[in-house]
Amino acid sequence: MVKIALALDVENDKIAYKILDEIEEKLIIKIGYALFIKYGKEIVKNIKDRGFELFLDLKLHDIPNTVYNGVKGAVQLQADYLTIHTLGGLDMIKKAVEAKENSNLKLLGVTVLTSHGKDYIDYIGSKYSLEDLALKLAKNSIDYGLDGIVCSSNEVKFLKTSIERTFLAVVPGIRLTSEKTDDQTRIATPDQAVRNGADILVIGRPILQSQNKNQTIKKIKEMINEARS
Repeated sequence: MVKIALALDVENDKIAYKILDEIEEKLIIKIGYALFIKYGKEIVKNIKDRGFELFLDLKLHDIPNTVYNGVKGAVQLQADYLTIHTLGGLDMIKKAVEAKENSNLKLLGVTVLTSHGKDYIDYIGSKYSLEDLALKLAKNSIDYGLDGIVCSSNEVKFLKTSIERTFLAVVPGIRLTSEKTDDQTRIATPDQAVRNGADILVIGRPILQSQNKNQTIKKIKEMINEARS
């Protein structure tokens, strides 16, 4: 079953709670720096108490022991998903996996951000293409115990066919049209992402900016079902 994760990228808790009050579906709710740094445990508890799955998009990237402690904290908060940066290295990944132990937390490795294009490869001086870099980071991460990978829709099919182990493919940059209108470079529509093999679609602006959020979510679910049929 393909899930929808609402990227709750809003300015404050009042706006966040108003949106959560409006939404009828029990989606995954993804929060990042803006809300987590300001409201921490309070907003986390509110999301969990409403029956939503909690996705902490904190992209942990630090020395192994620091990331270990961060993952432990996410487990204590009863987070369902947590992102870490695969560029942090194998030792960091191993400690993150060790920290989650037997909890229900799903660790997701960020490979190459969807805002990056080919100029990013020049910036970091990599010998790999974007696609090959995503594969290297993803394969190492899954082999060492991460539950899933965050990547663009462009890489999903390639990663799923190139990595033998089963993993969750979490795809941001989802838009209801293929026309580029903002800072996301590698975007896809829900049906395109699902056909490529996405398991979780991260969707923010198309829902947040909608006048009828439930109707928009219904439309997205219809596009997902059509792609799977």
